[in-house]
Amino acid sequence: MVGVWEWLTLAVLSMVPFWEGRYTIPLAIAWGVDPLSAYLWCAAFNILASPLIFFGLSVVYSRWLFRVDPVRWVYEACVRRVSSKNSRALERWQELGLIVFVAIPVPVTGVWTATLLAWLFELDVRKSILVIGLGVLIACAITTLITLGILSL
Repeated sequence: MVGVWEWLTLAVLSMVPFWEGRYTIPLAIAWGVDPLSAYLWCAAFNILASPLIFFGLSVVYSRWLFRVDPVRWVYEACVRRVSSKNSRALERWQELGLIVFVAIPVPVTGVWTATLLAWLFELDVRKSILVIGLGVLIACAITTLITLGILSL
């Protein structure tokens, strides 16, 4: 039987970069959590990380990092480059791009990186959280199916 501490561990690990649902779901199933519960729990906490990251990036940048010239220059260069170049392509494909980026269950394509990209590109926060969440649901479903041996790569 899985106790409170195991559930809390799964919740925290689901929000940690590189762990996220990709490694937390197999861990949960190995601990004896039924696959549907593992999927729902890990995906929910993985999705919860996105608004927290958006908030954290905004607060940290606006209060401290904008004062550090190299950080501000990189941020402004990213924003300028994206807004001036391919802005129509970005507007057209941003949602699908974020979904596909997060849906591929490999390291570095998760919520943390996608949220950072959405923040740098100054995409709509609500829409970004929604599409990143959809990508998480897809990635966690793929991970669960692979863990159960239903899907193989």
